[in-house]
Amino acid sequence: MPLSRVRIAALRCLRDVELNLDPSRNYIFGPNGAGKTSLLEGMFVLGRGRSFRTRQIRRLVRHGEDGFAVFGIVSGAAVRQLGVAYRDGHLEKKVDGKPAAGMAELAEILPVHALDPSMHGLVEGGPSERRRFLDWGVFHVEHSYLEAWKRYRRVLSQRNAALKRAGSAAEIEPWSSDLVATALVVERFRGRYVSELAAQVGTVGQRLLERPLTLEYRRGWPDDEDFAESLSRTTAQDREHGTTTTGPHRAELVLRLDGRRVQDEASRGQQKLTAAALILAQVAVESAARPLGSLVVVDDPAAELDGTALERLLAAMADLPAQLVFTALTPGQLPVTPGRPVFHVEQGEVRTV
Repeated sequence: MPLSRVRIAALRCLRDVELNLDPSRNYIFGPNGAGKTSLLEGMFVLGRGRSFRTRQIRRLVRHGEDGFAVFGIVSGAAVRQLGVAYRDGHLEKKVDGKPAAGMAELAEILPVHALDPSMHGLVEGGPSERRRFLDWGVFHVEHSYLEAWKRYRRVLSQRNAALKRAGSAAEIEPWSSDLVATALVVERFRGRYVSELAAQVGTVGQRLLERPLTLEYRRGWPDDEDFAESLSRTTAQDREHGTTTTGPHRAELVLRLDGRRVQDEASRGQQKLTAAALILAQVAVESAARPLGSLVVVDDPAAELDGTALERLLAAMADLPAQLVFTALTPGQLPVTPGRPVFHVEQGEVRTV
Protein backbone atom coordinates (compact mmCIF):
# COMPACT_ATOMS: atom_id res chain seq x y z
CA MET A 1 0.00 0.00 0.00
CA PRO A 2 1.37 3.45 -0.82
CA LEU A 3 2.61 5.82 1.85
CA SER A 4 0.34 8.84 1.43
CA ARG A 5 1.68 11.03 4.23
CA VAL A 6 4.80 11.02 6.36
CA ARG A 7 5.83 13.23 9.26
CA ILE A 8 9.39 13.11 10.58
CA ALA A 9 10.58 14.81 13.77
CA ALA A 10 14.11 15.20 15.19
CA LEU A 11 15.72 12.78 12.74
CA ARG A 12 19.24 13.83 11.71
CA CYS A 13 19.01 17.44 10.43
CA LEU A 14 15.21 17.39 10.19
CA ARG A 15 13.39 19.25 12.95
CA ASP A 16 9.74 18.63 12.03
CA VAL A 17 8.69 18.05 8.41
CA GLU A 18 5.64 16.61 6.70
CA LEU A 19 5.15 15.41 3.11
CA ASN A 20 2.05 14.35 1.20
CA LEU A 21 3.15 11.73 -1.28
CA ASP A 22 1.88 10.56 -4.64
CA PRO A 23 1.19 6.79 -4.88
CA SER A 24 3.37 6.55 -7.98
CA ARG A 25 6.37 8.94 -8.27
CA ASN A 26 7.83 11.66 -6.01
CA TYR A 27 10.96 13.83 -6.37
CA ILE A 28 13.11 15.54 -3.74
CA PHE A 29 15.85 17.99 -4.76
CA GLY A 30 18.36 20.01 -2.79
CA PRO A 31 22.07 20.56 -2.10
CA ASN A 32 24.31 18.06 -0.34
CA GLY A 33 23.72 17.93 3.40
CA ALA A 34 20.28 19.53 3.10
CA GLY A 35 18.34 16.53 4.42
CA LYS A 36 17.28 14.67 1.27
CA THR A 37 18.65 11.32 2.41
CA SER A 38 17.32 11.89 5.93
CA LEU A 39 13.80 12.09 4.49
CA LEU A 40 14.28 8.73 2.80
CA GLU A 41 15.74 7.25 5.99
CA GLY A 42 12.63 8.30 7.88
CA MET A 43 10.39 6.55 5.36
CA PHE A 44 12.60 3.46 5.44
CA VAL A 45 12.48 3.33 9.25
CA LEU A 46 8.67 3.04 9.09
CA GLY A 47 8.90 -0.28 7.25
CA ARG A 48 12.17 -1.72 8.53
CA GLY A 49 12.84 -0.22 11.94
CA ARG A 50 16.30 0.86 10.90
CA SER A 51 18.11 3.06 8.40
CA PHE A 52 19.59 1.85 5.12
CA ARG A 53 22.74 3.88 5.96
CA THR A 54 23.59 2.63 9.45
CA ARG A 55 22.72 -0.24 11.78
CA GLN A 56 23.02 2.06 14.80
CA ILE A 57 19.57 3.57 15.21
CA ARG A 58 20.73 6.16 17.78
CA ARG A 59 22.76 7.87 15.07
CA LEU A 60 19.52 9.05 13.49
CA VAL A 61 18.68 11.29 16.46
CA ARG A 62 18.99 15.02 15.74
CA HIS A 63 21.81 16.72 17.65
CA GLY A 64 20.57 18.03 20.96
CA GLU A 65 17.42 15.87 20.97
CA ASP A 66 16.77 12.74 23.05
CA GLY A 67 14.97 10.79 20.32
CA PHE A 68 13.16 10.90 17.00
CA ALA A 69 9.70 9.98 15.71
CA VAL A 70 8.24 9.06 12.34
CA PHE A 71 4.53 8.87 11.64
CA GLY A 72 3.00 7.62 8.38
CA ILE A 73 -0.39 7.06 6.81
CA VAL A 74 -0.62 4.14 4.43
CA SER A 75 -3.62 4.14 2.10
CA GLY A 76 -5.11 1.24 0.22
CA ALA A 77 -8.16 -0.95 0.76
CA ALA A 78 -7.99 0.46 4.30
CA VAL A 79 -6.14 3.40 5.83
CA ARG A 80 -3.45 2.36 8.32
CA GLN A 81 -1.45 4.56 10.67
CA LEU A 82 2.14 3.59 11.43
CA GLY A 83 4.44 5.09 14.03
CA VAL A 84 8.04 4.50 15.02
CA ALA A 85 9.77 6.44 17.81
CA TYR A 86 13.20 6.06 19.36
CA ARG A 87 13.46 7.16 22.98
CA ASP A 88 15.67 6.19 25.92
CA GLY A 89 17.47 3.60 23.82
CA HIS A 90 14.28 1.81 22.79
CA LEU A 91 12.38 1.68 19.51
CA GLU A 92 8.64 2.01 19.99
CA LYS A 93 6.37 0.72 17.21
CA LYS A 94 2.66 1.38 16.77
CA VAL A 95 -0.02 0.40 14.26
CA ASP A 96 -3.29 2.37 14.32
CA GLY A 97 -2.30 3.91 17.64
CA LYS A 98 -1.70 0.59 19.40
CA PRO A 99 1.66 -1.01 20.27
CA ALA A 100 2.79 -3.38 17.51
CA ALA A 101 3.74 -6.94 18.33
CA GLY A 102 6.99 -6.44 16.45
CA MET A 103 8.58 -4.74 13.48
CA ALA A 104 7.20 -7.44 11.19
CA GLU A 105 3.69 -6.04 11.73
CA LEU A 106 4.74 -2.69 10.23
CA ALA A 107 6.84 -4.34 7.53
CA GLU A 108 3.85 -6.35 6.36
CA ILE A 109 1.82 -3.15 5.89
CA LEU A 110 4.64 -1.09 4.34
CA PRO A 111 7.17 -3.17 2.36
CA VAL A 112 10.05 -0.77 1.71
CA HIS A 113 13.27 -1.09 -0.27
CA ALA A 114 16.21 1.26 -0.84
CA LEU A 115 18.42 1.95 -3.83
CA ASP A 116 21.26 4.12 -2.56
CA PRO A 117 24.93 4.82 -3.34
CA SER A 118 26.11 2.10 -0.94
CA MET A 119 23.86 -0.66 -2.29
CA HIS A 120 26.82 -2.31 -4.03
CA GLY A 121 27.50 -3.74 -0.54
CA LEU A 122 24.73 -6.23 -1.29
CA VAL A 123 27.03 -7.67 -3.96
CA GLU A 124 30.44 -6.83 -2.51
CA GLY A 125 29.62 -7.79 1.08
CA GLY A 126 29.60 -11.20 2.68
CA PRO A 127 26.95 -13.94 2.35
CA SER A 128 25.06 -12.66 5.39
CA GLU A 129 24.11 -9.49 3.45
CA ARG A 130 22.53 -11.55 0.70
CA ARG A 131 20.84 -13.93 3.16
CA ARG A 132 19.24 -10.94 4.86
CA PHE A 133 18.07 -9.69 1.46
CA LEU A 134 16.69 -13.16 0.65
CA ASP A 135 14.84 -13.51 3.94
CA TRP A 136 13.14 -10.10 3.62
CA GLY A 137 12.03 -11.04 0.12
CA VAL A 138 10.57 -14.38 1.19
CA PHE A 139 8.81 -12.75 4.15
CA HIS A 140 6.98 -10.27 1.92
CA VAL A 141 5.49 -12.97 -0.31
CA GLU A 142 5.20 -15.84 2.21
CA HIS A 143 4.03 -14.39 5.52
CA SER A 144 4.24 -17.69 7.40
CA TYR A 145 7.95 -17.79 6.51
CA LEU A 146 8.85 -15.57 9.46
CA GLU A 147 7.63 -18.10 12.02
CA ALA A 148 9.38 -20.93 10.19
CA TRP A 149 12.66 -19.00 10.19
CA LYS A 150 12.30 -18.10 13.88
CA ARG A 151 11.69 -21.76 14.77
CA TYR A 152 14.78 -22.78 12.82
CA ARG A 153 16.90 -20.12 14.57
CA ARG A 154 15.65 -21.20 18.00
CA VAL A 155 16.51 -24.85 17.38
CA LEU A 156 19.85 -23.88 15.86
CA SER A 157 20.67 -21.86 18.98
CA GLN A 158 19.85 -24.83 21.22
CA ARG A 159 21.95 -27.22 19.14
CA ASN A 160 24.88 -24.81 19.16
CA ALA A 161 24.59 -24.46 22.93
CA ALA A 162 24.76 -28.25 23.29
CA LEU A 163 27.79 -28.37 20.99
CA LYS A 164 29.58 -25.66 23.00
CA ARG A 165 28.95 -27.63 26.20
CA ALA A 166 30.50 -30.66 24.50
CA GLY A 167 27.22 -32.41 25.13
CA SER A 168 26.77 -36.13 24.59
CA ALA A 169 25.37 -37.58 21.37
CA ALA A 170 22.12 -38.26 23.24
CA GLU A 171 21.88 -34.56 24.14
CA ILE A 172 22.68 -33.28 20.65
CA GLU A 173 20.58 -35.73 18.62
CA PRO A 174 17.11 -34.39 19.53
CA TRP A 175 18.18 -30.88 18.48
CA SER A 176 19.62 -32.31 15.26
CA SER A 177 16.34 -34.03 14.48
CA ASP A 178 14.37 -30.83 15.13
CA LEU A 179 16.85 -28.83 13.08
CA VAL A 180 16.29 -31.07 10.06
CA ALA A 181 12.52 -30.71 10.30
CA THR A 182 12.61 -26.91 10.60
CA ALA A 183 15.32 -26.52 7.95
CA LEU A 184 13.24 -28.31 5.34
CA VAL A 185 10.33 -25.92 5.90
CA VAL A 186 12.65 -22.91 5.49
CA GLU A 187 14.15 -24.45 2.38
CA ARG A 188 10.75 -25.02 0.75
CA PHE A 189 9.83 -21.36 1.22
CA ARG A 190 13.19 -20.14 -0.02
CA GLY A 191 13.29 -22.51 -2.98
CA ARG A 192 9.92 -21.36 -4.32
CA TYR A 193 10.87 -17.73 -3.91
CA VAL A 194 14.32 -18.00 -5.49
CA SER A 195 12.95 -19.66 -8.63
CA GLU A 196 10.79 -16.58 -9.23
CA LEU A 197 13.50 -14.15 -8.19
CA ALA A 198 16.15 -15.69 -10.47
CA ALA A 199 13.90 -15.29 -13.51
CA GLN A 200 13.33 -11.63 -12.71
CA VAL A 201 17.03 -11.04 -12.02
CA GLY A 202 17.86 -12.38 -15.48
CA THR A 203 15.34 -10.09 -17.15
CA VAL A 204 16.20 -6.94 -15.19
CA GLY A 205 19.93 -7.68 -15.25
CA GLN A 206 19.98 -7.91 -19.04
CA ARG A 207 18.15 -4.60 -19.21
CA LEU A 208 20.50 -2.80 -16.83
CA LEU A 209 23.84 -4.36 -17.75
CA GLU A 210 23.15 -5.49 -21.31
CA ARG A 211 24.90 -8.75 -20.42
CA PRO A 212 23.59 -12.05 -19.00
CA LEU A 213 23.18 -11.88 -15.21
CA THR A 214 22.36 -15.10 -13.37
CA LEU A 215 21.43 -15.88 -9.78
CA GLU A 216 22.37 -19.22 -8.23
CA TYR A 217 21.03 -20.31 -4.84
CA ARG A 218 23.24 -22.47 -2.63
CA ARG A 219 21.08 -23.79 0.16
CA GLY A 220 23.81 -24.33 2.78
CA TRP A 221 24.56 -28.03 2.30
CA PRO A 222 25.65 -30.14 -0.72
CA ASP A 223 23.11 -30.67 -3.50
CA ASP A 224 23.83 -34.40 -3.57
CA GLU A 225 22.94 -34.91 0.12
CA ASP A 226 19.75 -34.49 2.04
CA PHE A 227 20.09 -32.30 5.10
CA ALA A 228 19.90 -35.14 7.63
CA GLU A 229 22.86 -36.85 5.93
CA SER A 230 24.83 -33.61 5.78
CA LEU A 231 24.20 -32.84 9.44
CA SER A 232 25.21 -36.35 10.49
CA ARG A 233 28.37 -36.20 8.40
CA THR A 234 29.48 -32.88 9.88
CA THR A 235 28.58 -33.55 13.54
CA ALA A 236 32.19 -34.32 14.52
CA GLN A 237 33.32 -31.09 12.91
CA ASP A 238 30.48 -29.22 14.61
CA ARG A 239 31.54 -30.59 18.01
CA GLU A 240 35.10 -29.47 17.36
CA HIS A 241 34.07 -25.92 16.43
CA GLY A 242 31.17 -25.63 18.86
CA THR A 243 28.75 -24.54 16.15
CA THR A 244 26.59 -25.97 13.37
CA THR A 245 28.51 -25.67 10.11
CA THR A 246 25.82 -26.70 7.63
CA GLY A 247 22.23 -25.61 7.06
CA PRO A 248 20.06 -22.73 5.79
CA HIS A 249 21.98 -20.27 7.98
CA ARG A 250 24.95 -20.89 5.68
CA ALA A 251 23.05 -20.37 2.42
CA GLU A 252 24.41 -18.09 -0.28
CA LEU A 253 23.24 -16.27 -3.40
CA VAL A 254 25.87 -16.39 -6.13
CA LEU A 255 25.68 -13.78 -8.89
CA ARG A 256 27.41 -14.24 -12.23
CA LEU A 257 27.83 -11.75 -15.04
CA ASP A 258 28.70 -13.44 -18.33
CA GLY A 259 29.34 -16.58 -16.27
CA ARG A 260 31.86 -14.93 -13.92
CA ARG A 261 31.29 -14.06 -10.28
CA VAL A 262 30.28 -10.43 -10.07
CA GLN A 263 32.40 -9.86 -6.94
CA ASP A 264 35.52 -10.95 -8.84
CA GLU A 265 35.06 -9.28 -12.21
CA ALA A 266 32.64 -6.34 -12.07
CA SER A 267 33.49 -2.67 -11.70
CA ARG A 268 31.91 -0.60 -8.92
CA GLY A 269 29.33 0.72 -11.38
CA GLN A 270 28.49 -2.81 -12.54
CA GLN A 271 28.20 -3.96 -8.94
CA LYS A 272 25.79 -1.11 -8.28
CA LEU A 273 23.68 -2.06 -11.31
CA THR A 274 23.76 -5.71 -10.23
CA ALA A 275 22.52 -4.73 -6.77
CA ALA A 276 19.83 -2.61 -8.41
CA ALA A 277 18.81 -5.60 -10.53
CA LEU A 278 18.44 -7.71 -7.38
CA ILE A 279 16.31 -5.10 -5.62
CA LEU A 280 14.12 -4.32 -8.63
CA ALA A 281 13.64 -8.04 -9.26
CA GLN A 282 12.62 -8.47 -5.62
CA VAL A 283 10.08 -5.66 -5.94
CA ALA A 284 8.71 -7.22 -9.14
CA VAL A 285 8.21 -10.60 -7.44
CA GLU A 286 6.66 -8.87 -4.45
CA SER A 287 4.24 -6.87 -6.61
CA ALA A 288 2.92 -10.08 -8.17
CA ALA A 289 2.02 -11.36 -4.69
CA ARG A 290 0.98 -7.95 -3.33
CA PRO A 291 -0.90 -5.99 -6.03
CA LEU A 292 -1.02 -2.86 -3.83
CA GLY A 293 2.73 -2.55 -4.26
CA SER A 294 5.79 -1.51 -2.29
CA LEU A 295 7.68 1.66 -1.46
CA VAL A 296 11.10 2.13 -3.05
CA VAL A 297 13.30 5.02 -1.91
CA VAL A 298 15.95 5.94 -4.48
CA ASP A 299 18.78 8.08 -3.14
CA ASP A 300 20.94 9.91 -5.69
CA PRO A 301 20.69 7.34 -8.50
CA ALA A 302 23.27 9.24 -10.59
CA ALA A 303 26.08 8.50 -8.10
CA GLU A 304 28.88 6.43 -9.71
CA LEU A 305 26.87 5.80 -12.88
CA ASP A 306 27.57 7.26 -16.29
CA GLY A 307 24.76 8.83 -18.31
CA THR A 308 23.93 5.70 -20.28
CA ALA A 309 23.80 3.47 -17.21
CA LEU A 310 21.61 6.00 -15.42
CA GLU A 311 19.21 6.09 -18.36
CA ARG A 312 18.89 2.30 -18.28
CA LEU A 313 18.27 2.33 -14.52
CA LEU A 314 15.61 5.04 -14.75
CA ALA A 315 13.93 3.24 -17.67
CA ALA A 316 13.78 0.00 -15.66
CA MET A 317 12.26 1.84 -12.70
CA ALA A 318 9.72 3.60 -14.94
CA ASP A 319 7.98 0.26 -15.46
CA LEU A 320 8.14 -0.75 -11.79
CA PRO A 321 4.69 -1.28 -10.18
CA ALA A 322 5.69 0.47 -6.97
CA GLN A 323 5.67 3.83 -5.22
CA LEU A 324 9.01 5.57 -5.79
CA VAL A 325 10.60 8.51 -3.97
CA PHE A 326 13.70 9.88 -5.70
CA THR A 327 16.37 12.33 -4.54
CA ALA A 328 18.91 14.28 -6.59
CA LEU A 329 20.84 17.53 -6.42
CA THR A 330 18.88 19.23 -9.21
CA PRO A 331 16.06 18.43 -11.66
CA GLY A 332 18.72 18.45 -14.36
CA GLN A 333 20.07 15.16 -12.97
CA LEU A 334 16.72 13.43 -12.82
CA PRO A 335 13.82 13.80 -15.27
CA VAL A 336 10.55 14.50 -13.46
CA THR A 337 7.32 12.79 -14.46
CA PRO A 338 4.84 15.58 -15.21
CA GLY A 339 2.13 16.07 -12.61
CA ARG A 340 4.02 14.30 -9.81
CA PRO A 341 5.03 16.02 -6.54
CA VAL A 342 8.35 17.84 -6.43
CA PHE A 343 9.90 18.91 -3.12
CA HIS A 344 12.90 21.11 -2.37
CA VAL A 345 14.81 20.60 0.85
CA GLU A 346 17.41 22.92 2.33
CA GLN A 347 18.83 23.11 5.84
CA GLY A 348 16.34 20.51 7.00
CA GLU A 349 13.30 22.43 5.77
CA VAL A 350 11.02 21.08 3.02
CA ARG A 351 8.73 22.96 0.66
CA THR A 352 6.58 21.82 -2.24
CA VAL A 353 7.68 23.23 -5.59
